[in-house]
Amino acid sequence: MFSSRTAIGHKSASRVWNASTKIQNRLISISPAAVQKTNPNSNSNNEIISKKYKFSYETAKNKSIQNSHLSIPNNKFDFANYNNNNNDDEITEENAKLIPSIVSLHARLQLSPDYKYSTLVKSLSCPIDSNSNFNNQQLSIFGSHILSFYVSEYLLTNYPRLPISILKSTIDSYIGNFSLYDIAKNSWGIDEDSTSKLEKYLSNEPELFKFGRLRFIKKVTKPESNIIKYSNSINNPFELSKSEAFANSVRSIIAGLYIHSGEESAKNFINDHILSRQVDISSVFDFKEPGKLLTRLLKTNNMLSPTVRLISETGRLSNSPIYVVGCFSGNDLLATGEGSSLKEARVRSFVRALKAWYLYKPLDAKVPSDSNFNGMFVDDGEKFY
Repeated sequence: MFSSRTAIGHKSASRVWNASTKIQNRLISISPAAVQKTNPNSNSNNEIISKKYKFSYETAKNKSIQNSHLSIPNNKFDFANYNNNNNDDEITEENAKLIPSIVSLHARLQLSPDYKYSTLVKSLSCPIDSNSNFNNQQLSIFGSHILSFYVSEYLLTNYPRLPISILKSTIDSYIGNFSLYDIAKNSWGIDEDSTSKLEKYLSNEPELFKFGRLRFIKKVTKPESNIIKYSNSINNPFELSKSEAFANSVRSIIAGLYIHSGEESAKNFINDHILSRQVDISSVFDFKEPGKLLTRLLKTNNMLSPTVRLISETGRLSNSPIYVVGCFSGNDLLATGEGSSLKEARVRSFVRALKAWYLYKPLDAKVPSDSNFNGMFVDDGEKFY
């Protein structure tokens, strides 16, 4: 028994040692803003450990950038001066200004003069293969975080009682792929590069003009009719649906605005182009038992249970009657509802009373990113829904 326990102990110790060795040997992404540490085993104190910088390790498909390819400014947070030195197909600023669609898009969006035309070209170039570094992969990741932050703080301060599930659905209604696709395609007028090389040759189109349109590898979900697919090869990881490609271009343009013009310009741009769109938040709610939910809500807030009273009616003996009822808590009228039956009118009054509670909106709400923000009252949060 003693020998078997000892053997088990040796096995467990070996596993722990192997796990620690794997953790030590694992390549961990390091931010360019992190403090560089010297190698303790080296003779020179100035020798720096060789590191591979990775932007957004979790979502960038772990694509690393070598130190020799990356030009890092003295100020690590000066995002506009990070340059990749290994861009064979990169479009210069002078060539970008020769593309009519890029110039017109720059003017249509009323971008500041600091916004480089080459950045706009890069925003419309989705990753095609692993060899090309001139794409919007990193910009789209950065822009998605910027959009999530400003849209989330807007909804949290203007609708502080929204349940978490409704909040997430509303955020997706503002900055989801299909919403951003509609902005890029119909509002901003971004075109897709759908012409073949033969069509470009026959139309005598300059090679530079292809960078003025959105370029991406289309994801084929349905093959053409009478076509049988026999290949079992792995799908291309760079394939994108049309909605995702257009959405990434919007995110990249906003990220470029944040980099070149600053936080305030990006925030105003999001307010003008994203948050100004009308989203019907009340249509997102779906109450299964509104009467029970309203009763629990009133009880939690120390209010009387709801009672329904008939306010008016017409055509009771006809084939199309109309009833109007009111939902009261004591003598306080919470909401009214109408319907062709008393049950329908009662349920509608419950639903409207619940929506009136959850869609409460304070007057002149300030978001945390405002300079004059001094804090605000936040509700206790959702206790049930």
